[in-house]
Amino acid sequence: MDGKTSKRRACELTFLDDSISIKYDDDALNKQTSTWDTARILKLDVRTTSRTLKYGDFPYEVLELSTDEEFEAIIQRYPSALFHQSSYNKFKAFGWKGIVAAAVSVVAVSVLFFTYGTPILADGLARSLPKKYEASIGQNFRETYLQFLTIDSVKTAHMQSFYNQLEYQSEYAISIVVVESDIVNAFALPGGSIVVYSGILDRIENEEELAGLLAHEVSHINGRHSLRLISRELAMYLLLASLTGDVGGFSAVLIENSNMISSLSFSREFEKEADLKGFDLMVESQLNPQGMVSLFEKLGSVTDSLENKIVKELRLDSTLTNVSFDSTSLWSDIPWEKAAEVLSTHPAPKNRINYLKGKLLKVNTSTPFFVSESLRHDFQKLKAH
Repeated sequence: MDGKTSKRRACELTFLDDSISIKYDDDALNKQTSTWDTARILKLDVRTTSRTLKYGDFPYEVLELSTDEEFEAIIQRYPSALFHQSSYNKFKAFGWKGIVAAAVSVVAVSVLFFTYGTPILADGLARSLPKKYEASIGQNFRETYLQFLTIDSVKTAHMQSFYNQLEYQSEYAISIVVVESDIVNAFALPGGSIVVYSGILDRIENEEELAGLLAHEVSHINGRHSLRLISRELAMYLLLASLTGDVGGFSAVLIENSNMISSLSFSREFEKEADLKGFDLMVESQLNPQGMVSLFEKLGSVTDSLENKIVKELRLDSTLTNVSFDSTSLWSDIPWEKAAEVLSTHPAPKNRINYLKGKLLKVNTSTPFFVSESLRHDFQKLKAH
């Protein structure tokens, strides 16, 4: 159709380098020629199933091909022409193989997204969660968890006084509670709370070691590690809230699942970050970071004995007792009542001590480390009670 009338006329096509020559007879049977520059052929409508090409300005010249083979012949003759370069047409050219490949690709991308992308989204939203929501999550767990434990109010008062004198930098109001228990452990809650078991205090021998323990836990709080860890565990449930920006819904899910804190262990990534940031807090407060190193050396020996005890408790193959493994992986298989007796949530691998010692070598030896009399007094009260 030449764009002048609606008549359809049989034509002959000749493929040139960058154009198509179209020859046809007009009403008077006179030979006519129309030359189409392939760069000006209108882009194919990706929704069409017809074999039609259009050219020029409205009213268009229109070329209708009789068969799919004729249509494909033009595309193959001009493979780089823009008129057929839509994604749809490229996909359509693959036929059923393209459909299968696309389906496999969608599944693969979905798996990768839910495996890696969703936790990243949840972690990002956890980082930006307002502190009032974070405080609610920590308070909810603290009230639920501590009601079953015995709090040493005297040691708690001395511990809080000890911490206040450290003057560690934090955006949170840090609140510390000491629980009577033989468990050698301490852990941080979202929003600023730290729970310290008396079992770990019994093993601490000086002020710097206790300051190192608190620096480590404060760094967990500053890095929002507990909150981010819960978010990663609940990533699938939090995906919708992450995409819609529903902070209220996000925080509600976290609060409802705050009981998970007791059964989660920080990743080595978070542990190392808390170690290094805590080390820096000690140096900034003019406290000897050697205390953190000696503390983890003690905890390292405790962890080794705990691992052996877990093996014995679970009746595992005795040949495994000399094999070092990540005890935190057993959380899903051990009831909380038993795990609390045999497992620390702060495993201390040997490389932790090594990188802290390496950092210690870089500390300015002229730094005047000291312990105030009031700090020493509170520590002695803690040990004497």
